Amino acid sequence: MKNNKVQRATIRFVSKRIIRNCLVNGILLASFGQTNQVLATEQSNKVHFDIPSGNLANALLAYSEVTGIQLSYQQSLVSGLNSSSVTGDYTPEQALQKLLVGADIAYHYVDKDAIALAEAPKEKSNIVNTLKPVIVASTAMASPNDPFNKEYNVSNASSATKTDTPIHETPLSIQVVPKAVINDQQGIRVSDALRNVSGYFNSRGDQPLYDGAFLRGFQVGSRMYIDGFRDMGQSRSLANLERVEVVKGPAAALYGRLEPGGLINHVTKRPLFSPYYSVQQQFGSFDLYRTQVDATGPLGENRDLAYRVNFEYVDRNSYVDFVKNNRLLVAPSFTWKISDQTKIDFDYRYSENKGQPNFGIPAVGKRPANVPISRFIGDPSDSDSTTQHFAGIGLTHEFSDAWKLETKFAYNNAHLTFSDTSIDSFDEATGIAEMGYFNDSWRENSYQGVVNLTGKFSVANTEHTLVTGMDAFTISGEENGTYLSKSMGTTTFPADLNIYNPVYGVGPGVNLAVDGPNSPWYESQEWYGFYVQDDMKFLDDWHLLFGTRYDQANFTSSGSLNRANLTETNDGEFSPRVGLLYQPVSWLSMYANYVRAFNGQNTSKLAPGDKSQSQHSESYEGGLKGEWLDGRLSASLAYYDLTKTNMAINHPDLTLANQGYKTLAGKARSKGVEFDISGKVTENLSLIGTYSFTNTKFLLANANIQGNEFAGVPKHAGSLWSRYDFGALGVHGLWTGAGVFVAGQREGDNRNSFELPGYARLDAALGYSWNAGPSKVTFQFNVDNLLDKLYYSASGNNGSRTGILPGAPRTFLGSVRVEF
Repeated sequence: MKNNKVQRATIRFVSKRIIRNCLVNGILLASFGQTNQVLATEQSNKVHFDIPSGNLANALLAYSEVTGIQLSYQQSLVSGLNSSSVTGDYTPEQALQKLLVGADIAYHYVDKDAIALAEAPKEKSNIVNTLKPVIVASTAMASPNDPFNKEYNVSNASSATKTDTPIHETPLSIQVVPKAVINDQQGIRVSDALRNVSGYFNSRGDQPLYDGAFLRGFQVGSRMYIDGFRDMGQSRSLANLERVEVVKGPAAALYGRLEPGGLINHVTKRPLFSPYYSVQQQFGSFDLYRTQVDATGPLGENRDLAYRVNFEYVDRNSYVDFVKNNRLLVAPSFTWKISDQTKIDFDYRYSENKGQPNFGIPAVGKRPANVPISRFIGDPSDSDSTTQHFAGIGLTHEFSDAWKLETKFAYNNAHLTFSDTSIDSFDEATGIAEMGYFNDSWRENSYQGVVNLTGKFSVANTEHTLVTGMDAFTISGEENGTYLSKSMGTTTFPADLNIYNPVYGVGPGVNLAVDGPNSPWYESQEWYGFYVQDDMKFLDDWHLLFGTRYDQANFTSSGSLNRANLTETNDGEFSPRVGLLYQPVSWLSMYANYVRAFNGQNTSKLAPGDKSQSQHSESYEGGLKGEWLDGRLSASLAYYDLTKTNMAINHPDLTLANQGYKTLAGKARSKGVEFDISGKVTENLSLIGTYSFTNTKFLLANANIQGNEFAGVPKHAGSLWSRYDFGALGVHGLWTGAGVFVAGQREGDNRNSFELPGYARLDAALGYSWNAGPSKVTFQFNVDNLLDKLYYSASGNNGSRTGILPGAPRTFLGSVRVEF
């Protein structure tokens, strides 16, 4: 949504056109009928239209693109309305009339290439005294929740401030990957979306059960966020996500314990009160089949209840021998508008994920071993599975236009089982890997709730948006596992494996009856927090964001399921944040921020007399944000300096270190530059691009990593993806896309003992859409790694010499989607 300055400028522009036309024609525009008669004759030439049924705002935008006629109206005028399809040859006026059938909207020619829309008079009169303020439709941004939205640029985000705030006015670094980009790239996993964000690097590769991410050099982990809630560790589907929002740098001021690199928040699709249905079938290389269903609309005659159901089933093999994956997602949700001020949201998600793990290949010397990327280092009988349930309810009540209360509660349940064979030790000279076996069952439950109050008010020529609230989170899990290996002296273990000439499935095998569970574990975490934040606007062009949060966090663990000999930590910390933004001109923002954050508790074994202290981070950031072409194109440039302290490292006393004791003296630093751009360059060309320079270093650490760079983080990386629509050339519905994803050389582990070579990967896409009756049909074909380049995507969360994960070779992916 445009900011107020742009809206006022647009209103003045349209008003001047209205006045100019009145003077030129000598006509007082008091009657729609008179003006329509005068100017409609100039629109007698017929034009070919191919506009599908669906969202009216999108249909009007398509109308403007085809005719070149500028439409102006209030966004609220068309909110929630649908239009019928317009296919064939019509005059522009005939086509517009068909689009507006059933809508109480009147139109008015302002000029031969400009039409104003307004609410039809309640009496059947064509006279309108005045026009309300309007916006230019041909450059207006569609709703981010609109299923037909093709915009790459998103102007607002809520993850950074817990309010729907323009990114251009927020003194923090925020990137959003919308559904349009995900669809065009045919993304399947969240990592497919995040590759369009600067400073993001994959830490889990193509492992089927977990996502992982580095942001600004620091490990984020798999426990990301969804709709503002901390989520379970998993491999997330994109099927029920509307967009992915990334807040760079420490975000503890509103969310509590987080790693300092940033917050990744997955925003789900919400129920719509306009019917929409979509069925998509994808098929691709390595026997990939993926089915998606998306259905939403109102329930009942009162139209106060809406539903949405997202379904996904994936069945795929892999370029790695013996590795396959099956995934199921069912995600129904409901919205009940109790009144104009109050609504309740219900959400449920069930997911299953099953398959063989891929632990990668080992390093030999300074590089990955010279074996085919299809080589499987494990046993064909390996099998992992996860089953997860999520249930949530939220209440939103608007006391007035200025004050709003939100409450949410959620429950998560997860059961994970593993039966895996992996490298325990590796002889690089001979290629012989001594294998270990891990059998495990992990059960986890979590409860969380949040109460959030938002208010807007003015004081002494300053405008304020106040956010205050509290949240609580509790999670408990227990593990019953067995690890068998020669190094542990267990009686049975898997056979050795030669990585250059593997022979699978030979003795002596595993005998759990002989070697029973040897790694039971129980842990629980409880933490709650209180936060307050004020976003103050003053002197028209300045924004000051400041706030703090207090966290109380408790951690309990035990090396036995009967919870004997508990280890406990209890930490309480403040996390302040302040940011300042200045707009010297409407299209440019300059900002700076400072954050000090509570990252997490230290649960390591400390030497006698040492006091446990929580991990902290401190961040300084400054940057520029720009918007051009009426907000259709935006870009940001950021410089940051980020440190994390109180990291647990081996005790300097070797006697204590050999007994497993740690000391809290670790300090790591990341500083760099990030650039992001997204949006429309022209009406037909869209793009999203990134660049990052990331300089990492362990400032205080164990001797073997002191002064080293972080594992898995290249100094230089970037991406550029573009889409071109051929509508301007008369081929409506046809588009093509192309992208390149580049990463420089990376250290493979924190010891910097080997490197992952740099790479440049080229992707391409081709799509075509047409109307078939009331439906829109889309054929799409994507090729990832078009040039079939060999590259390595990751070496594990913190780097591993035995866990290097190759990137996928050339991969084809086709799809057919029907929407109606």
